[in-house]
Amino acid sequence: MPRVLLQRDAEMAALDSRLGAVRAGTGRLILVEGPAGIGKSSLLAAAAQAAAAAGVCVLRASGGPLEHDAGWGIARQLFAPLRRGPEWDGLAVGAAALARRALDADGVEPALDGEAMHAAAHGLVWLACGLAERGPALLVVDDVHWADAPSLRWLLQLVRQIADLRLGILCAVRTGEPPGSPGLLADLLAAAAEPPVRPTPLGPAAVEAVVESRLPGAAPGFAEACHAATAGNPFLLGALIDHLHSERVPPTPETAARLSSFGPEQVGRAIERQLSRLPSGAETLARAFAVLGRGAPLRQAAELAGLDTDEAARLADRLRSAGLLNYRELTHPLVAAALYQGLPPGERALWHGRAAAILSRERADPEAVALHLLRSEPARDVETVRMLRAAADSAGRRGAPESAAAFLRRALAEPPPDPADEAEVRCRLGLVVAAQVGPEALGLLDSAVEMAVDPEQRSRIALSCARALGLAGYFVDAMRVCRRGLACAASSDPELVSRLQAELAGLACMRADGVAEAQGLIRHASDLALWRVCAAWAALCDNRPAAEVLPLLATEFPAEDADSILPTFAKFTLILYGEIEAARERCTALIDLARPRGWRIALAHGSFVRAMAHLAAGRIRDAEADARLAYDFKRLNSPAAALLWSIFPLAEALTELDELNDASAVLESAGVLPDGTIMTGLTLERRARLRLAQHRPADAHADLTAAAETWKQLNVQHPGLAAWRVDDCRALVALGDTEAARLLASEHLALASELGLPAPRAGGLRALAATLDHELAIGPLQEAAALLADSPFRLEYVRTLVDLGAALRRANHRAAARAPLGRAMVLAERCGMRLLARRCQDELRALGARPRGTAVALTPAEHRVATMAASGLSNREIAQQLYVTRRTVETHLTHVFQKLGCEARAQLAAHL
Repeated sequence: MPRVLLQRDAEMAALDSRLGAVRAGTGRLILVEGPAGIGKSSLLAAAAQAAAAAGVCVLRASGGPLEHDAGWGIARQLFAPLRRGPEWDGLAVGAAALARRALDADGVEPALDGEAMHAAAHGLVWLACGLAERGPALLVVDDVHWADAPSLRWLLQLVRQIADLRLGILCAVRTGEPPGSPGLLADLLAAAAEPPVRPTPLGPAAVEAVVESRLPGAAPGFAEACHAATAGNPFLLGALIDHLHSERVPPTPETAARLSSFGPEQVGRAIERQLSRLPSGAETLARAFAVLGRGAPLRQAAELAGLDTDEAARLADRLRSAGLLNYRELTHPLVAAALYQGLPPGERALWHGRAAAILSRERADPEAVALHLLRSEPARDVETVRMLRAAADSAGRRGAPESAAAFLRRALAEPPPDPADEAEVRCRLGLVVAAQVGPEALGLLDSAVEMAVDPEQRSRIALSCARALGLAGYFVDAMRVCRRGLACAASSDPELVSRLQAELAGLACMRADGVAEAQGLIRHASDLALWRVCAAWAALCDNRPAAEVLPLLATEFPAEDADSILPTFAKFTLILYGEIEAARERCTALIDLARPRGWRIALAHGSFVRAMAHLAAGRIRDAEADARLAYDFKRLNSPAAALLWSIFPLAEALTELDELNDASAVLESAGVLPDGTIMTGLTLERRARLRLAQHRPADAHADLTAAAETWKQLNVQHPGLAAWRVDDCRALVALGDTEAARLLASEHLALASELGLPAPRAGGLRALAATLDHELAIGPLQEAAALLADSPFRLEYVRTLVDLGAALRRANHRAAARAPLGRAMVLAERCGMRLLARRCQDELRALGARPRGTAVALTPAEHRVATMAASGLSNREIAQQLYVTRRTVETHLTHVFQKLGCEARAQLAAHL
């Protein structure tokens, strides 16, 4: 193929234009698309050279068939030059330091598979962004259709972050080639804002120029015959001319008449004939390079080919002279494919087995060895299983679960030497797949438990499997795994069995069909911290007072229980018993641990629980921000059952923010609610509150009736958790059934009296007041306000103050009404209770007052960004912590400055 680009002015002009926009500060994904041999790589090379000449930092990588299973292979190629340079330590800081996990997992702290994946991708995003902040940068990825899945996922995430950066991502993708990860590649290609640059075949004039330069004296019409044979494909044209040279075929009219279609199959045959004319061993060496893949050193290719190093060096020179080999790799993917496919499948597998052995002897990275073992034949080899498991562990640490899963599947095919080992491999594979919310995980984890060879192994595997399924949101399956692990656990370690039973109890109590089982287990509980939480939850459901419940939650959880769902129950119980600050502190500790490590699962978990604490405390903007973060993550990474945990706090926050359409959209994303679960009861109550705000009391009553049945099935009596009666009183009064409403209020107050907490009793008094005439309603509401005045439940307090002011106004105590309404207005504005602030304004206007509008209508996102900026964080640091782009932060701050009338960050604290 000619070194000079021919007939590529239009393509280069398009690339120059798009790269010029990148240098000007408009980041983008740029695609070059076309069939094999059309010249994509040449275009990428020319564009990269031009960019480098213009002062752009250019990093390059190439995908390959062998490297598809090499987790982060593309990312590692791209950033390898930086890691060897003097600027590395200054780049890999802050969130970008998390990229070290993907690029070199040695020394990184352990993390769950899903956490490691998200952390590595987050770090790589900020590493690339940090590079672009120093100057224009271009990431060039050739043959992206062969890229590994983690790198594709990262590139897709990066594309969404670079609109305001001088960062370009230039990728070449081959059409007509089945991609390694079709879904991820399709998502990446769809993310490009502009259509791909598609190199066109060479026209007759360009082909004639090539033929004249390579075959001087060619007969008239010979170039036309070459064009017809190759359809103007540049690589095939060069391969055809090389073939004519090697066969010493003259470019005569007779030859032109005999030329026919020359495609990849003909390339393969031409290479075979070309190799047959080279010295003995050249063909074997060429195939060794094809098997080893890109960048293989000559010593490895020589050993694989069975040659000594000196002979291999001479043969490599002959291959280079023949145009088949560059420095350390074959000249074109089509050449490599022809040589590789020329080996029969069984022989290819043997070659890969030998390649793995060579790399293993050289103490290569286990993942590099495993790439060849994936393509070898199973042979019941213990060392193969050991190496594949080591490679899977390495891939897992680096956050490449697809690679880990591929290695473990191949280990199962070997198979492992005995059932105990096979159970461990199945368990590990199931955990890796569960972290990706893959449906295959359930069968793998079930089979791992069943295959365990003794009760202790079964219990241990069952506990790890159940916790992984529980964190992933597969609650029913997690319960089933627990039961299987306990089926023959009599001779297991008692503490291990107790942990497994506690996990089952925690899972079971979330479902109506598991409550009886949970209660039976709790009756035989030990004194582990896990069991104390189970006992606290059981006492909560029985409506026991705080003095019996809170002491059970004082014990800290040991590190080995960090992946249990029971710490969530502990935080939730603290909120319901009024220990809102303690719950928030525990959530914040988890968030502060997770955020710098990039642990998105833990971050989402801590955020949605903290959102519940914020809601109870009336901090609505903070609640929306936390719940939104959890919802956005779970919506993409969790099944419906787990998504509900973030839906109900977000829907409640949006309702209180008076963003009713948004709240409705979030609730609709839940789909059909499952029967008889805690999440269903909580979601139905929040949907009913939205319906009441929308003046749809009949729909609200229907939801609350369903919620009542759900709580009954769950045996939940706590009136702070099962608070449906309070809102149903409002619905029934609006529907004209005051007597039924009063009965519900009395039931709620009776339960609240047993419990002895101020907030549930205040809610009951507010519900009762709704059933009374205005004068009689004042007394219960004044009692409720007094109960809540020093309580952390500020949302309920403001609701009570608004109802009290409204009752006083309607009873014609107009002067007295101003004080509770004014107090409510101040609190509502301060904390983002816009729905209540609107009611306050309406009541104050009815009194003849002229209330000012909401002081500052910051959105929750603006409020969160402004608060972080006021605390001294930079825009970059805020973006890293909130998992948004820096442009998003800048946009929010611009709006904040406009709304608050600020001119500098130093003024934010005073305004907020």
